Amino acid sequence: MKENNFWYKVLGVCEIESFELWSYSLFEAGVMAIEELEVSSEKQHFCFYTDSLTEAKRLRGLFPDLNFQIIEEEAKDWDQWWRDRTQPVSVSSKLWVRPPWIDFEAPSKDSVVLELEAKTAFGTGEHETTSSTASLMESIDFNGKTVLDIGTGTGILAMFAKRLGAKTVVGTEIDPQAVPCIAENFERNGFEYSQAVLGFLDIFQENVRFDVILCNMIRSELFPIRYDIEDLLAQGSFLVISGQLNTEKEYILSWFQEAGLSVQKELEMGEWWSVLAQKT
Repeated sequence: MKENNFWYKVLGVCEIESFELWSYSLFEAGVMAIEELEVSSEKQHFCFYTDSLTEAKRLRGLFPDLNFQIIEEEAKDWDQWWRDRTQPVSVSSKLWVRPPWIDFEAPSKDSVVLELEAKTAFGTGEHETTSSTASLMESIDFNGKTVLDIGTGTGILAMFAKRLGAKTVVGTEIDPQAVPCIAENFERNGFEYSQAVLGFLDIFQENVRFDVILCNMIRSELFPIRYDIEDLLAQGSFLVISGQLNTEKEYILSWFQEAGLSVQKELEMGEWWSVLAQKT
């Protein structure tokens, strides 16, 4: 418990479609975690906490467009509070994620249950983009396939692909702090190793191709690497793209038309659009 017995809660609001980008900027500025609050009049309300009034004021000065309000709140054991409220998550019809401290029995023999703790990496299954990716993955026969999970985060989608029968699953990550978390999650779920690599797509040799590629990231991160993704797709292979706003899907569909990728299935969850395509 903190000595001064209180925290500073910083409340902000932005346009729904810009929330993801603002989140990345806040993380880069030193914010450790952001809580999404209510949505009203196409505005996303959110908050984060700090134990320093100076830090709260610094961030308010850095981001005047977010209209930060600083509120003093009594401190509590946030770790225990969060643990008490965390429950298993139904990510898709087949995939469940449970935290390590909760016992959980799968509702069906076909269900996949992963034990997962995010720590420094993104992706415990709650977000619509992760859920929609997992749902689209259920339309693919992974048996014996080679899979690439770009920006693997916690490794949740890579592990799901392994559970669905993939022969080889390689995950890429550019955040060095995420790599130990990925390895720990794979070991926790009974895998010998993660096959996660640190770096961009140019780490692969020229003749490397994959049967399935998963890519859950926003368009500003996806588009600079789209031609690299094309080069890594085997003939007849599948590509799952997520993390795209509904308002931006035409950019992806236009790219698919140029690249010879045919749309097999689309999903919309909230403001997010995801798609399963095949290289023809």
